[in-house]
Amino acid sequence: MTIETIKILAAISSIIGSGILAYRVTGILSALTLVANCHEVNIQQLMPNNKGDIHYFANAPKHVEKAQKKTLLITGFIFLIASGILQLIALMMANS
Repeated sequence: MTIETIKILAAISSIIGSGILAYRVTGILSALTLVANCHEVNIQQLMPNNKGDIHYFANAPKHVEKAQKKTLLITGFIFLIASGILQLIALMMANS
């Protein structure tokens, strides 16, 4: 393989890994936001000055459990690590 090919593979790995991690982190943050908002509403309903309707939010922890799947996170990190290794190989090839 040529240095240019290795650099291109490193860039592609970096883009794929970053995209996967961004997608996964967005999912985790949306699940945590949902649970935090549900928790806040439940606390407000327990306050003595609450005169509104009572809302029951079921299955909020289910969203967090769904967001805890680690496959995409691990895949994203593997692509980023591969990118770093490929960049190191290209650098070593260029200097020899």
